Amino acid sequence: MKRVLVGAAMIMAGSVTAQAQDFKPYAGVGIGAFGLEMKDTSINFKQKNTVLGGFAKFGVDVNDYFGAELRVGTTAKGDKTYGVGGVAAGSPAGTIGQKADYFVSYLAKLQYPVSQDFRLYAMLGATTAKSKITMTPALGTGSSKTKTGFSYGAGGDFTVNDQLSVGAEWMQYWTNVTVTTNGKVKIWGAVGTLTMHF
Repeated sequence: MKRVLVGAAMIMAGSVTAQAQDFKPYAGVGIGAFGLEMKDTSINFKQKNTVLGGFAKFGVDVNDYFGAELRVGTTAKGDKTYGVGGVAAGSPAGTIGQKADYFVSYLAKLQYPVSQDFRLYAMLGATTAKSKITMTPALGTGSSKTKTGFSYGAGGDFTVNDQLSVGAEWMQYWTNVTVTTNGKVKIWGAVGTLTMHF
């Protein structure tokens, strides 16, 4: 019985070692357009800004079909100026700005190898972001909130060589996350990616 247990333990250890060798770590960047959208339901107000943004990513492909990824990024600030009554009835003229000071995404990656050099993938997970809304003094005080929301997206990745791949993707980082009593924010990104594989 003891020999059977030792043999089973050795087989399991060998299996774990073989599986560990399938893990393929990677790191890279994504840069492109990010959408920052906010609305205030109390005054039926909406604002959309498209700004430059980017992230660094660190991940591991467990096998050809599954992986996990961590992202850390930020966006530029987007502003819109409104005339008198442009925000709400009787509101003064002013400017409202939006920015994601930072965001951190924790994502599961489901992927499908279409060919030896090209794969499609889908991402599911969550994003913690610091949403910053600024206003001219006449419009209000603005807000800065750190919240977490559900994230999802899809993309494609083309292998250039054993160490390098390029791709493109679209991600919805936040969908209607509440940042003030009546205020909700969406964050999305459409980017190009560059990835180093180790």
